[in-house]
Amino acid sequence: MINVSEIVQTIKQLVEVRIELIKDELSDRVSAIMTKIVILITMVIASLLMLLFASISLAFYLSELFYSTYKGFLYVAVIYLLLFFLLLFIKDARGLINGIKQFVTGFVFGRKSKKQ
Repeated sequence: MINVSEIVQTIKQLVEVRIELIKDELSDRVSAIMTKIVILITMVIASLLMLLFASISLAFYLSELFYSTYKGFLYVAVIYLLLFFLLLFIKDARGLINGIKQFVTGFVFGRKSKKQ
């Protein structure tokens, strides 16, 4: 005859094993995502430092060209001001927003985002 308690016990064990597998898979995915986020943050910080030193170098180079220290730094500031206004005007562009969203989604989650 069929022993119901053994069947119930076997089903409980199967469910517990399945739950453990899901926990392990979720843990692996979260750790992979966190690793990618840390790498992305490190890349952003390195890029900002490169931009900072390149800006200072450009300012000193322009200072040498114009024989005036303040003019070199002023021209670099004007370049950044123009870049700020350019980004301000195109900030609502759908193509730009979707492109950035697809890049971040693809980098962090390793897949393409859904097209809207």
